[in-house]
Amino acid sequence: MPNAVTTTPKTTHIHSTAVRRAFSNAAVTYDAHAVLQREIGERLLAHLNFTKLTPASILDIGCGTGYFTRLLRGKYRRARITALDLSESMLQHTRNSHSRRLPWHGRHQHCAGDAMELPFRAGSFDLVTSNLAMQWVAEPEQMLAEMRRVLAPGGLILFSTFGRRTLAELRQSLASIRPERAGHVLPFPDVTSLGDALMRLPVEMPVTDSDLFTLTYPDTLSLVRELKGLGASAAAIRGRSSGLYGPSLIKHLNRTYAKQHSDGEGRIRATFEALYAQAWYRDAGFEHRSDHIPIQIADQTADQSPA
Repeated sequence: MPNAVTTTPKTTHIHSTAVRRAFSNAAVTYDAHAVLQREIGERLLAHLNFTKLTPASILDIGCGTGYFTRLLRGKYRRARITALDLSESMLQHTRNSHSRRLPWHGRHQHCAGDAMELPFRAGSFDLVTSNLAMQWVAEPEQMLAEMRRVLAPGGLILFSTFGRRTLAELRQSLASIRPERAGHVLPFPDVTSLGDALMRLPVEMPVTDSDLFTLTYPDTLSLVRELKGLGASAAAIRGRSSGLYGPSLIKHLNRTYAKQHSDGEGRIRATFEALYAQAWYRDAGFEHRSDHIPIQIADQTADQSPA
């Protein structure tokens, strides 16, 4: 690991073994619920339209069922693409989803592994990507450090994660029932802390931006079912047991949520904030360039009244 990389103390809100189990269980249902994840993946890929990078080797971390991996293959047909995921079941779906490789296409490789301890040599990839996986990693800064470690000179890191305004309505509704219930929702970073984490790496020209999405659901149970279908398990958060959204809580939550966060048609709103970030390789022996693009700070007022 480069000496110039510093990491924050270990965060304990994520239970990696439970994350692996939850996403393995959700492998069959994931694609049916992942409309937003696909939209964010397509927007993440669009960031590459403004680069001149032609990668020979690509790593996709947290590939899930392989949607973003397939987007990368469509854009870089000759590249060697390695798809990595913590869940073997998700990897199997990625393998099965690949179309027949034509002679002029690059090779597909699949690897089960931990984003905090990538099983690759330093400088192995020209492009290192991840779409909506970082929020399920116990130590996000360690994941960032590993992404930089395996990045080749001249290469690019590109990733997305959910931001702190995600599921703000659910968190507020749970807290109104009982304050400690707010901890049932996974904590997410803000765009400023994400930019700060990038700046601690030996990278240059770091850029972050964000999108805000508002989805609607018939009721709270529909939202909870979708989250579970995506593998978002309360048991993956340390100190939280499974089955937290039982019938009694759902009943109270549905009433509270609908009262505070419903639209004119009686459907409930749920906010999702997507954060995007990219940074180019910089040799650890050089200082940051003075002309890097500044971090774009998201509007903080939306926490109280999500759009």
